[in-house]
Amino acid sequence: MVVQYLLVALVAFIASMDEQLFGITMLGRPLFTSLFVGLILGDVQQGVIVGAALESMFMGAIMVGAAVPPEVYASGVLGCAFAVITGTATAVALALPVSVFLQVWRNFCYAVPGAFACKKIETALANRDLAKANLYHLTIVPLSIGIPSALLVFCSLFFGADLINNALNAIPQFVMDGLNVASGVMVCIGFALLIRTMGDNKLLPWLFLGFIMVIYLKMDVVGVAAAAICVALLLAFREGSAGPQAVAEDEEEDF
Repeated sequence: MVVQYLLVALVAFIASMDEQLFGITMLGRPLFTSLFVGLILGDVQQGVIVGAALESMFMGAIMVGAAVPPEVYASGVLGCAFAVITGTATAVALALPVSVFLQVWRNFCYAVPGAFACKKIETALANRDLAKANLYHLTIVPLSIGIPSALLVFCSLFFGADLINNALNAIPQFVMDGLNVASGVMVCIGFALLIRTMGDNKLLPWLFLGFIMVIYLKMDVVGVAAAAICVALLLAFREGSAGPQAVAEDEEEDF
């Protein structure tokens, strides 16, 4: 069983780093990882059934803008493994507290190891060492997320569900609150970086137009996206009808 637990922890390790290494391929979602958990534990059918249940539970857990959803990768692997081992669907509920804890840990990794990685990457780029910058980018934050997630999954399977519940209850509330506040500050920093990136006078009005549509017109993300597509098509048609000479003149003015 120890070998099986190690393999399940390996699945959690790879799934938890999906966002950092592979660009959110969705291959770390419970619907996909449950197949491998079922293969490792010898019950593919039960694993896929549990994975579908977990996927339906976490279907809306997608990070969009300032929304910080629960972690679904390692927690989904752990919930599926417990459900297959015990043969009861109630074990799926264990994924909920684990997902909250792992998301808090992710916020910590983005704030502390992430800031450390940024400094190391900036130093490497200043020295024109692209290989070292890529190495820092692909190791510091991903490993700081992946290794604890894999250890949590392995220890929970090896020692039982009581260990994880007792560990979560032992964390002081002020620590959890502090990390949640820090994650909110990170959202503000991200918005400031977005404004800095769109610092062009020709782009800022579009940013504030989207802000007005959401805050004052109460439009949802889908409505704003549909309006943006319409505006983009109108601009594309206008540039197409203006001809290549007018486009070249606009590019010269921008230059």
